[in-house]
Amino acid sequence: MPLTPPFIRIGSSSSAGAAWACLALLTPCSIYSFLYHPAYLPHLIGYSLLGSMAETLYTLVIKRKRRLVCMGSAFSAALLAASVPPTVPFPPMLLAILLMVWIIKLPMIGSPLRFNAAMSGRLFLMLAYPSTVINWGSPAIDTISTATPQELYRSESYPLEYSHWLFSKIEGNWEGLFTLVPGSPGETFPLLLIPIGAWLIWKGIIGWRTPVFFLLSFSIMTTISGNDPLYNLLSAAVLFSAVFIVTDPVSTPMSKSGQIICGIVTGISNALIRQFTFYTEAIVYAVLIGNSCAPLLDKIAFELRGRILMNR
Repeated sequence: MPLTPPFIRIGSSSSAGAAWACLALLTPCSIYSFLYHPAYLPHLIGYSLLGSMAETLYTLVIKRKRRLVCMGSAFSAALLAASVPPTVPFPPMLLAILLMVWIIKLPMIGSPLRFNAAMSGRLFLMLAYPSTVINWGSPAIDTISTATPQELYRSESYPLEYSHWLFSKIEGNWEGLFTLVPGSPGETFPLLLIPIGAWLIWKGIIGWRTPVFFLLSFSIMTTISGNDPLYNLLSAAVLFSAVFIVTDPVSTPMSKSGQIICGIVTGISNALIRQFTFYTEAIVYAVLIGNSCAPLLDKIAFELRGRILMNR
Protein backbone atom coordinates (compact mmCIF):
# COMPACT_ATOMS: atom_id res chain seq x y z
CA MET A 1 0.00 0.00 0.00
CA PRO A 2 1.50 3.39 -0.93
CA LEU A 3 2.48 5.63 1.96
CA THR A 4 1.49 9.27 2.24
CA PRO A 5 3.85 12.20 2.85
CA PRO A 6 6.30 12.61 4.46
CA PHE A 7 6.93 9.07 3.27
CA ILE A 8 7.75 8.03 -0.26
CA ARG A 9 5.40 6.02 -2.42
CA ILE A 10 6.56 2.48 -2.95
CA GLY A 11 6.10 1.04 -6.42
CA SER A 12 4.02 -2.04 -7.01
CA SER A 13 6.85 -4.14 -8.41
CA SER A 14 10.25 -4.02 -6.71
CA SER A 15 11.41 -6.93 -8.90
CA ALA A 16 10.83 -4.87 -12.03
CA GLY A 17 12.83 -1.99 -10.57
CA ALA A 18 15.68 -4.34 -9.62
CA ALA A 19 15.65 -5.79 -13.15
CA TRP A 20 15.99 -2.33 -14.69
CA ALA A 21 18.76 -1.49 -12.22
CA CYS A 22 20.57 -4.69 -13.22
CA LEU A 23 20.39 -3.70 -16.88
CA ALA A 24 21.72 -0.23 -16.03
CA LEU A 25 24.58 -1.77 -14.05
CA LEU A 26 25.49 -4.02 -16.97
CA THR A 27 26.27 -0.99 -19.15
CA PRO A 28 29.46 0.21 -17.41
CA CYS A 29 30.37 -3.35 -16.43
CA SER A 30 30.23 -4.51 -20.06
CA ILE A 31 32.53 -1.69 -21.16
CA TYR A 32 34.88 -2.47 -18.28
CA SER A 33 34.97 -6.12 -19.28
CA PHE A 34 35.66 -5.23 -22.93
CA LEU A 35 38.53 -2.85 -22.09
CA TYR A 36 40.22 -4.54 -19.14
CA HIS A 37 39.02 -8.05 -18.21
CA PRO A 38 37.19 -10.07 -20.88
CA ALA A 39 36.22 -12.75 -18.35
CA TYR A 40 34.75 -10.22 -15.93
CA LEU A 41 31.26 -9.93 -17.44
CA PRO A 42 30.56 -13.70 -17.40
CA HIS A 43 31.73 -13.75 -13.77
CA LEU A 44 29.40 -10.85 -12.92
CA ILE A 45 26.42 -12.58 -14.52
CA GLY A 46 27.32 -15.82 -12.74
CA TYR A 47 27.48 -14.13 -9.34
CA SER A 48 24.17 -12.44 -10.06
CA LEU A 49 22.57 -15.81 -10.80
CA LEU A 50 24.16 -17.18 -7.64
CA GLY A 51 22.52 -14.43 -5.59
CA SER A 52 19.16 -15.25 -7.15
CA MET A 53 19.63 -18.97 -6.46
CA ALA A 54 20.54 -18.23 -2.83
CA GLU A 55 17.27 -16.32 -2.34
CA THR A 56 15.28 -19.04 -4.09
CA LEU A 57 16.72 -21.68 -1.77
CA TYR A 58 16.04 -19.49 1.29
CA THR A 59 12.41 -18.90 0.40
CA LEU A 60 11.92 -22.58 -0.40
CA VAL A 61 13.46 -23.88 2.86
CA ILE A 62 12.54 -21.16 5.37
CA LYS A 63 9.26 -19.79 4.03
CA ARG A 64 8.08 -22.91 2.19
CA LYS A 65 7.37 -20.82 -0.88
CA ARG A 66 8.48 -21.16 -4.48
CA ARG A 67 10.09 -18.09 -5.93
CA LEU A 68 12.24 -18.55 -9.00
CA VAL A 69 12.87 -14.93 -10.02
CA CYS A 70 14.72 -13.10 -7.23
CA MET A 71 15.99 -9.92 -8.83
CA GLY A 72 16.72 -8.14 -5.54
CA SER A 73 19.38 -10.60 -4.44
CA ALA A 74 20.65 -10.90 -8.01
CA PHE A 75 21.21 -7.15 -8.13
CA SER A 76 22.91 -7.13 -4.70
CA ALA A 77 25.27 -9.90 -5.80
CA ALA A 78 26.06 -8.00 -9.00
CA LEU A 79 26.77 -4.84 -6.98
CA LEU A 80 29.13 -6.77 -4.75
CA ALA A 81 30.99 -8.14 -7.77
CA ALA A 82 31.19 -4.64 -9.26
CA SER A 83 32.80 -3.25 -6.09
CA VAL A 84 35.71 -5.67 -5.74
CA PRO A 85 38.64 -6.64 -7.98
CA PRO A 86 37.71 -9.14 -10.70
CA THR A 87 40.52 -11.37 -9.42
CA VAL A 88 38.80 -12.17 -6.12
CA PRO A 89 38.62 -16.00 -5.93
CA PHE A 90 35.30 -17.80 -6.07
CA PRO A 91 35.21 -19.24 -2.50
CA PRO A 92 35.35 -15.79 -0.78
CA MET A 93 32.74 -14.42 -3.18
CA LEU A 94 30.47 -17.42 -2.52
CA LEU A 95 30.72 -16.91 1.24
CA ALA A 96 30.06 -13.18 0.92
CA ILE A 97 26.98 -13.72 -1.27
CA LEU A 98 25.53 -16.38 1.02
CA LEU A 99 26.15 -14.18 4.07
CA MET A 100 24.55 -11.09 2.57
CA VAL A 101 21.49 -13.00 1.27
CA TRP A 102 20.87 -15.47 4.11
CA ILE A 103 21.96 -13.38 7.11
CA ILE A 104 21.65 -9.71 6.12
CA LYS A 105 19.13 -9.20 3.32
CA LEU A 106 16.28 -11.69 3.76
CA PRO A 107 16.10 -12.10 7.58
CA MET A 108 15.97 -8.31 8.00
CA ILE A 109 12.91 -7.85 5.77
CA GLY A 110 10.28 -6.09 7.87
CA SER A 111 12.80 -5.05 10.51
CA PRO A 112 13.27 -1.33 11.25
CA LEU A 113 17.05 -1.74 10.97
CA ARG A 114 18.10 -2.94 7.52
CA PHE A 115 21.65 -2.86 6.19
CA ASN A 116 22.69 -2.62 2.55
CA ALA A 117 23.31 -6.20 1.49
CA ALA A 118 26.07 -5.53 -1.05
CA MET A 119 28.03 -3.31 1.37
CA SER A 120 27.61 -5.88 4.14
CA GLY A 121 29.07 -8.51 1.82
CA ARG A 122 31.95 -6.24 0.93
CA LEU A 123 32.62 -5.54 4.60
CA PHE A 124 32.88 -9.28 5.17
CA LEU A 125 35.46 -9.53 2.38
CA MET A 126 37.39 -6.54 3.77
CA LEU A 127 37.61 -8.17 7.20
CA ALA A 128 38.07 -11.81 6.23
CA TYR A 129 40.06 -11.47 2.98
CA PRO A 130 41.66 -7.99 3.09
CA SER A 131 44.47 -8.75 0.65
CA THR A 132 42.08 -9.89 -2.09
CA VAL A 133 39.91 -6.76 -1.84
CA ILE A 134 42.82 -4.33 -2.36
CA ASN A 135 44.64 -6.38 -5.01
CA TRP A 136 43.92 -4.35 -8.16
CA GLY A 137 46.79 -5.84 -10.14
CA SER A 138 50.46 -6.74 -10.08
CA PRO A 139 53.02 -3.96 -10.56
CA ALA A 140 55.15 -3.96 -13.69
CA ILE A 141 58.84 -4.78 -13.57
CA ASP A 142 59.88 -1.11 -13.59
CA THR A 143 57.38 0.09 -10.95
CA ILE A 144 56.99 -0.55 -7.23
CA SER A 145 53.21 -0.68 -6.92
CA THR A 146 49.87 -0.24 -8.64
CA ALA A 147 47.43 2.60 -8.08
CA THR A 148 44.05 3.76 -9.28
CA PRO A 149 43.69 7.51 -9.99
CA GLN A 150 42.18 8.03 -6.53
CA GLU A 151 44.87 5.98 -4.79
CA LEU A 152 47.55 8.02 -6.56
CA TYR A 153 45.84 11.21 -5.40
CA ARG A 154 45.66 9.94 -1.83
CA SER A 155 49.23 8.66 -1.63
CA GLU A 156 51.08 11.33 -3.64
CA SER A 157 48.61 14.27 -3.65
CA TYR A 158 48.88 14.16 -7.43
CA PRO A 159 45.71 14.44 -9.52
CA LEU A 160 46.09 12.93 -12.96
CA GLU A 161 44.96 15.05 -15.86
CA TYR A 162 41.29 14.38 -16.52
CA SER A 163 41.97 13.51 -20.16
CA HIS A 164 44.35 10.79 -18.99
CA TRP A 165 41.63 8.70 -17.36
CA LEU A 166 38.20 10.12 -18.16
CA PHE A 167 38.36 9.77 -21.94
CA SER A 168 40.86 6.97 -22.45
CA LYS A 169 41.88 3.61 -21.10
CA ILE A 170 43.61 3.78 -17.70
CA GLU A 171 47.07 2.36 -18.25
CA GLY A 172 50.77 3.24 -18.25
CA ASN A 173 52.69 4.38 -15.21
CA TRP A 174 53.35 7.50 -13.16
CA GLU A 175 56.95 8.68 -12.62
CA GLY A 176 58.10 5.09 -13.00
CA LEU A 177 56.75 4.37 -9.51
CA PHE A 178 53.14 3.33 -9.97
CA THR A 179 51.47 1.22 -12.62
CA LEU A 180 48.07 2.81 -13.29
CA VAL A 181 45.13 0.43 -13.01
CA PRO A 182 41.40 1.09 -13.42
CA GLY A 183 40.19 -0.33 -10.11
CA SER A 184 36.69 -1.77 -10.01
CA PRO A 185 33.94 -1.01 -12.57
CA GLY A 186 32.47 1.32 -9.98
CA GLU A 187 35.56 3.52 -10.19
CA THR A 188 35.53 3.89 -13.96
CA PHE A 189 33.35 5.66 -16.55
CA PRO A 190 31.99 8.36 -14.17
CA LEU A 191 30.65 10.44 -17.07
CA LEU A 192 28.55 7.46 -18.15
CA LEU A 193 27.05 7.12 -14.67
CA ILE A 194 25.51 10.61 -14.77
CA PRO A 195 23.00 9.88 -17.58
CA ILE A 196 22.37 6.40 -16.15
CA GLY A 197 21.45 7.92 -12.80
CA ALA A 198 19.28 10.57 -14.43
CA TRP A 199 17.46 7.89 -16.43
CA LEU A 200 16.83 5.74 -13.34
CA ILE A 201 15.43 8.75 -11.48
CA TRP A 202 13.26 9.71 -14.46
CA LYS A 203 11.88 6.17 -14.64
CA GLY A 204 11.07 6.30 -10.92
CA ILE A 205 13.34 3.34 -10.18
CA ILE A 206 15.46 5.27 -7.67
CA GLY A 207 14.73 8.37 -5.63
CA TRP A 208 16.65 11.61 -6.05
CA ARG A 209 16.86 12.90 -2.48
CA THR A 210 19.45 10.56 -0.96
CA PRO A 211 21.93 10.62 -3.89
CA VAL A 212 21.67 14.38 -4.45
CA PHE A 213 22.26 15.25 -0.80
CA PHE A 214 24.93 12.56 -0.56
CA LEU A 215 26.87 14.19 -3.41
CA LEU A 216 26.34 17.71 -2.08
CA SER A 217 27.44 16.94 1.48
CA PHE A 218 30.39 14.88 0.24
CA SER A 219 31.56 17.72 -2.02
CA ILE A 220 31.19 20.36 0.71
CA MET A 221 33.04 18.30 3.31
CA THR A 222 35.75 17.38 0.81
CA THR A 223 36.25 21.08 0.05
CA ILE A 224 36.41 21.94 3.76
CA SER A 225 39.04 19.21 4.17
CA GLY A 226 41.20 20.96 1.58
CA ASN A 227 40.79 18.43 -1.22
CA ASP A 228 39.63 18.87 -4.80
CA PRO A 229 35.88 18.09 -4.74
CA LEU A 230 35.51 17.56 -8.49
CA TYR A 231 38.45 15.17 -8.70
CA ASN A 232 37.18 13.22 -5.71
CA LEU A 233 33.71 13.01 -7.23
CA LEU A 234 34.98 11.67 -10.54
CA SER A 235 38.05 9.61 -9.67
CA ALA A 236 36.53 6.98 -7.41
CA ALA A 237 33.25 5.20 -6.84
CA VAL A 238 31.31 8.21 -5.48
CA LEU A 239 29.04 8.56 -8.51
CA PHE A 240 28.63 4.81 -8.73
CA SER A 241 27.62 4.74 -5.07
CA ALA A 242 25.21 7.64 -5.56
CA VAL A 243 23.45 5.84 -8.42
CA PHE A 244 23.43 2.21 -7.29
CA ILE A 245 24.18 1.98 -3.55
CA VAL A 246 22.84 4.85 -1.44
CA THR A 247 19.58 4.66 -3.41
CA ASP A 248 18.81 1.16 -2.07
CA PRO A 249 15.10 1.37 -1.14
CA VAL A 250 15.39 -1.42 1.43
CA SER A 251 18.12 0.00 3.69
CA THR A 252 17.45 3.74 3.35
CA PRO A 253 14.70 5.63 5.22
CA MET A 254 11.16 5.57 3.85
CA SER A 255 10.47 9.16 4.89
CA LYS A 256 11.42 11.93 2.49
CA SER A 257 13.09 13.99 5.20
CA GLY A 258 14.87 10.86 6.41
CA GLN A 259 16.26 10.25 2.93
CA ILE A 260 17.69 13.76 2.84
CA ILE A 261 19.33 13.49 6.26
CA CYS A 262 20.59 9.98 5.48
CA GLY A 263 22.23 11.28 2.30
CA ILE A 264 23.90 14.07 4.28
CA VAL A 265 25.13 11.69 6.99
CA THR A 266 26.48 9.25 4.40
CA GLY A 267 28.23 11.97 2.37
CA ILE A 268 29.87 13.59 5.39
CA SER A 269 30.91 10.20 6.78
CA ASN A 270 32.42 9.19 3.44
CA ALA A 271 34.48 12.38 3.19
CA LEU A 272 35.67 12.26 6.81
CA ILE A 273 36.64 8.58 6.72
CA ARG A 274 38.60 9.20 3.53
CA GLN A 275 40.34 12.17 5.08
CA PHE A 276 41.32 10.69 8.42
CA THR A 277 41.82 6.98 7.69
CA PHE A 278 43.73 4.92 5.14
CA TYR A 279 40.55 3.82 3.32
CA THR A 280 40.59 5.12 -0.24
CA GLU A 281 36.88 4.72 -0.88
CA ALA A 282 35.30 4.52 2.61
CA ILE A 283 31.86 4.05 1.08
CA VAL A 284 31.20 0.77 2.91
CA TYR A 285 31.38 2.28 6.38
CA ALA A 286 29.64 5.48 5.29
CA VAL A 287 26.64 3.58 3.86
CA LEU A 288 26.35 1.34 6.91
CA ILE A 289 26.44 4.39 9.18
CA GLY A 290 23.63 5.91 7.15
CA ASN A 291 21.67 2.64 7.35
CA SER A 292 22.05 2.65 11.13
CA CYS A 293 20.37 6.07 11.29
CA ALA A 294 17.38 5.07 9.15
CA PRO A 295 15.08 3.71 11.91
CA LEU A 296 15.57 6.80 14.07
CA LEU A 297 15.02 9.16 11.13
CA ASP A 298 11.80 7.42 10.15
CA LYS A 299 10.60 7.37 13.76
CA ILE A 300 11.15 11.13 14.10
CA ALA A 301 9.40 11.77 10.77
CA PHE A 302 6.46 9.57 11.80
CA GLU A 303 6.08 11.29 15.16
CA LEU A 304 6.25 14.75 13.62
CA ARG A 305 3.68 13.73 11.03
CA GLY A 306 1.38 12.43 13.77
CA ARG A 307 1.65 15.65 15.78
CA ILE A 308 0.89 17.75 12.72
CA LEU A 309 -2.21 15.70 11.94
CA MET A 310 -3.39 15.86 15.56
CA ASN A 311 -3.04 19.66 15.67
CA ARG A 312 -5.14 20.17 12.56
